[in-house]
Amino acid sequence: MSDTSSLAALATSLHAATGHRPVEPVSDRLDGMAEAYEIQALNRRRWIDDGREQSGYKVAFTTLESQQHFGTTEPVYGTLFKDMQSPSGSTLPSGRLAQPMLEGEIVMELSSDLSGDALDAETVRAAIGAIYPALEIPDSCIAGKINAVDMAAGNAAAAAYVLGERHPLEPDFDLAGIALSMARNGEVIDSGISSICMGSPLNVLVWLANALATAGQPLRAGQIVFAGSLIPIIPAQPGDAFEATVAGLGTVSCRFPTESV
Repeated sequence: MSDTSSLAALATSLHAATGHRPVEPVSDRLDGMAEAYEIQALNRRRWIDDGREQSGYKVAFTTLESQQHFGTTEPVYGTLFKDMQSPSGSTLPSGRLAQPMLEGEIVMELSSDLSGDALDAETVRAAIGAIYPALEIPDSCIAGKINAVDMAAGNAAAAAYVLGERHPLEPDFDLAGIALSMARNGEVIDSGISSICMGSPLNVLVWLANALATAGQPLRAGQIVFAGSLIPIIPAQPGDAFEATVAGLGTVSCRFPTESV
């Protein structure tokens, strides 16, 4: 178990780190995921004290393949802030991202709080007010070979995101059967379906709600949750334009600046 001062020092280094100024992996100095999330929580409070407004959470490693690759048996969550969002169809701000990637995702918006123990799928689904097609642009503040503990401590590489049109969730809407196709510079390059994310984005939200409840951090009405990518992560190049087409939900798009991102 690391002492409080050591965790605070690691949190401070990660708070100052960016993709342009990354730090080395921290997992060898931490006693597992609990301490990694303690660091994330310290920095969440610091970012909020800095004036940033939390918008929700992202969940990474929602496929078995990604969990095996990063040495974990469950997903990893990170905190999202409103200043990470860009409008659909816009060019992302230049200078913010160092090695950006892109993912096509489904986002759920809560209409009521989720707190308490052993939250089940029925309770969690009833709390979803709306869904969006979305793009996530992760950019890690940790350099080198990382694992799930590094990801949790480094806020799950949360960096930027784009939301498409908001759709109220209908009672009979199949969250597990959402199809997405991704085009880069006008050419379709990949496609996927939402069941790849733990069987359904709903299962992702159930996992997150219970993980946060265990940590004493309830999900709040109005918060959004990114449920993991429906396609393999795509390295983005300067000037690339991406558009995801999501069955029943429309499109969402963004462009990377031609200069350094």
